[in-house]
Amino acid sequence: MKKNIRYLNLPWCIGLMVIALAVFIYIFNPKLDLNGDNCYYYINATSLASGNGYSNMFGEPTNNFPPGYPLLMTPLRIITDSIVAQKIQNLFLLFIGVLLLFDTLVKVGFKRSLSFVACVAVLLTPHLLEFSTMMMSEAACFCCIALIFRLYLSLPADDRALWRSPCFYFFLSALVFVYYIRTQAVVVAGAFVLALLFARRWRVAIAVACAFVAGCLPWMIRNAVHGLEQSRYLTQVDFSKILSTLKMLLVQAVPESIVPFVNVNYIEPPTITLWAFALLWLLFIIVGFCKMRRLRWPLLLFFAGTLAIVSIINTPSLYRYIIIALPFLTAALFVGIWSVGEASLMWLSKGRLGLSPWILSLLVVPLFVQTNENTKHTIYGLHNIAAMQFPAQFDNFIEAGRSLYRRDKFAIVATRKPEILFVGSGVRGKHFLETDDDRELVADLLMKGVDFVLLDQLGTPATIKYMYPCVKRHPEFFRPVIRVPNPDTYLIYFDRIRARKWLDE
Repeated sequence: MKKNIRYLNLPWCIGLMVIALAVFIYIFNPKLDLNGDNCYYYINATSLASGNGYSNMFGEPTNNFPPGYPLLMTPLRIITDSIVAQKIQNLFLLFIGVLLLFDTLVKVGFKRSLSFVACVAVLLTPHLLEFSTMMMSEAACFCCIALIFRLYLSLPADDRALWRSPCFYFFLSALVFVYYIRTQAVVVAGAFVLALLFARRWRVAIAVACAFVAGCLPWMIRNAVHGLEQSRYLTQVDFSKILSTLKMLLVQAVPESIVPFVNVNYIEPPTITLWAFALLWLLFIIVGFCKMRRLRWPLLLFFAGTLAIVSIINTPSLYRYIIIALPFLTAALFVGIWSVGEASLMWLSKGRLGLSPWILSLLVVPLFVQTNENTKHTIYGLHNIAAMQFPAQFDNFIEAGRSLYRRDKFAIVATRKPEILFVGSGVRGKHFLETDDDRELVADLLMKGVDFVLLDQLGTPATIKYMYPCVKRHPEFFRPVIRVPNPDTYLIYFDRIRARKWLDE
């Protein structure tokens, strides 16, 4: 019977694979993304691949991000330093997550056609694609969460049989590992513990909670041993903006992200029309979750937990922190619309007519007809951004680093973008002190063992305001050695002996 079910799913999975390949090829961006986070992931994976443990570019233990995603990057990093390979792996994880979601929807009891249309919509979600084509953890996190929900459906309903089920221990392992991919994913474990408590499965709920805490302890102990904070997000907790952030998420971020054919301005207050649309979308999503049987409460609590945890962060970053929930919100939206539509049609026709899931394909049409250029909110926009040239100022920035690497690969450079410099050229860098006081700035460079200063045109205010004036005022120990033109980028040698003598005088 199981073989027959898998055989029936195979054509649909092939269809998803064909669509995924077409979309991925169309929007794939081989260039290094210019946000620092993806570079830090790569640096951490490089350290693991080199056998230096979970460290930064200087071999110092770090906890800027949990180690799960860099660990997934490490096998490829051992083989190659290509960022394109890492991006392809990320898209592969997204696709595996979609397949798991499709299988989950079918297992819950939905028609394969409905599950297929919902999963196609997930594959076409611009914000999910945006983060999946970077070296970021969202795709891996979604894949792991999709696996967790699928494993949960395979758990025995009888508690006595549960303890003998290998699937249960895979489920617990995945719950712990997803936390190591993204700290935010703690809401997944919380959702299942609460769902089990609601079902009065006390012993199972306690076992899941204890297993999760035990699984997280090694990371906590390691950070304590190295004197590192447990989570940088704890310093960002702010309860003063909960209501305004929650409103932004529900009325602006969610409608704009799931099926983004609504133009949302995050700066201006939402209109009455947007409020009405957002509430309707939320209603459909809740209906969709309620139709998912055994997954009803875990999904509802996962959604609620995501909103709650993002609402208490003082920098919610618009749609940034709901990316891992978007696939499940999208699937719930499509299920909810179909369920309400079919029930209404059957009521009006007195049971003679039903609603075809294929009509929901109309919801993804706006993803193709919108042609806003240079924006990450549409498929066409992602394609345009992928086709754009790498910014010349960043090209020169990295080229200056490569020139130095060929001369002295152990040199340390003072710059505002050390993570991008390292990933692009292999040269290690440190931030310089942001101060108008030349003595403090130079003393900081000496303390950090800086050999060179990189004067770039990346638009970072600190370079223009602090570093450039200091270099200009002290040509006796700041000497240009490399110039990359158009736009001019200078690598400046820092003579530490003369600088220390100047400080002493």
